Amino acid sequence: MSHDVNPTISIVVPAYNEAVGITAFHNALTEVLQGLQQPYEIIYCNDGSSDKTATVLHNITTTDSHVKLINLSRNFGKEAALTAGISEAHGKAIITIDADGQHPVELIPDFITKWQDGAQVVAGVRMNASGKGFTKNTGPRLFHGLFNIVTGQKVEMGSSDFRLIDRVVQQAFLELPEDDRVTRNLIDWLGFERATIHFVAHDRQAGNATYSNRQLIRLATNSFISSSPRPLYIFGFMGIVITSFSFIAGIIIGIEQLLLEDPLNWNFTGTALLGILILFLVGIVLLSQGILSLYISHIHTQTKQRPLYIIDRSRSVLKQPHEK
Repeated sequence: MSHDVNPTISIVVPAYNEAVGITAFHNALTEVLQGLQQPYEIIYCNDGSSDKTATVLHNITTTDSHVKLINLSRNFGKEAALTAGISEAHGKAIITIDADGQHPVELIPDFITKWQDGAQVVAGVRMNASGKGFTKNTGPRLFHGLFNIVTGQKVEMGSSDFRLIDRVVQQAFLELPEDDRVTRNLIDWLGFERATIHFVAHDRQAGNATYSNRQLIRLATNSFISSSPRPLYIFGFMGIVITSFSFIAGIIIGIEQLLLEDPLNWNFTGTALLGILILFLVGIVLLSQGILSLYISHIHTQTKQRPLYIIDRSRSVLKQPHEK
C-alpha cells in the first residue's frame, strides 16, 4: 500500500533510546492502523538517541511507506520532540503516543471515534499508578493537587501525552512560542471541545524509563512556572498575613503593657517586643517582594507571547471582508 499524500490520521511518536522495543511497538501500531481502513502516516521523532534507535527506525522507513522519520541533531527532550512531530503532521487528526508500549495502541480506534463524534481534543488518562516510589507514585498525586490549587486549572490525575488533537488544535498549538513547554498543559490551555478516555497502562516492552527523577522534577517545575504566575504571589500573601498579625499584636501589647500597665499579667519582655518588631519588618520585606512579583508576573506573561485568544474557526461563522 503506497503512502497517502493526504492522510486522515497522523501518529506522532517521540523516541529516545528505544532500539530494543521499537520494532515490536511499530508492528503492533501498524496492525491497529491497518484495521482503520483510512489513510494514515506514522511520524517517529528520534530525540538524539545514543543507541541504535535511529538505525532501527531508518530500516522501518525502507519497508513501510507510511513512516516518516525526524532525527533531531541532539537530545532536546521529549517536549521538543513532540512539537517537532506535531509540526510535521499532515493528518486531519494527530495522535501522540509513547514508543515504550505503555500506551495501549488498541485504544486508538476509540480516540478516533470520539473525534468523529465531535471532540477536538481527546485526552488519555492513565488509571493505574505509573510506578513505585515518591517521584513515580506519591509525587504525581501531590503535584496534581498543588498544580490545580496554585494555577487554578483542573488537570485530571493521570493525564498523559497519549491524546488526539484535531488539525484546528494543531494549528493553534504551533502558534505558542515558549521554549520550556509541557505539551499536554499547552493543549489543555488551548481549550476546544474535549473528551477523555481512561486506560490502564501496559508494562514497558523493553528497556528502562527514559525520564530520570531530575527530569521529572524539572518537568513539574516547568508546568508550574509556564502555566500560571500565581506562585509569585505567595510571598505577597505571606507578607500581608505576617504584617497584619504582627501589627495587630504590637498594638494590643502596647496598649496592654504601656497604657493599662499589664492588667492581664502577660509580662512581655523587651525581647518579646523586639521579636514582634522583627516579625513586622519581615512582613514588610515579604510584602515588598509580593509587589515586585506583580511586576515580574506581567513580564512573565508578556515574554511567553501567547495569543490573546484562540478562535475555533471550524466552529465559527465569520463573514469575509467583502460581505455585508
